Amino acid sequence: MKDVGNCEMLRTRMDDAFCVYSREAEKLSILLSGSRDLSSWTLYHDLLKQRTTEVVAYEKYRNIKDELFTLINPPPTE
Repeated sequence: MKDVGNCEMLRTRMDDAFCVYSREAEKLSILLSGSRDLSSWTLYHDLLKQRTTEVVAYEKYRNIKDELFTLINPPPTE
């Protein structure tokens, strides 16, 4: 690995970002499984808002993960 300290910091940030993403995905799942009126504008707005929040959380997690993997060197070939 290029920089062990930086990798550890990124791993911690990635874990935190994944927890946020997981919570937001769970909130979206709860909204989708609710027995409320599916034709409600309020529910529609809530679903769009939560979907956006989930996507933003996932993108943050993915960007940190991608940054971390750029620091990991492949094993040497024989």
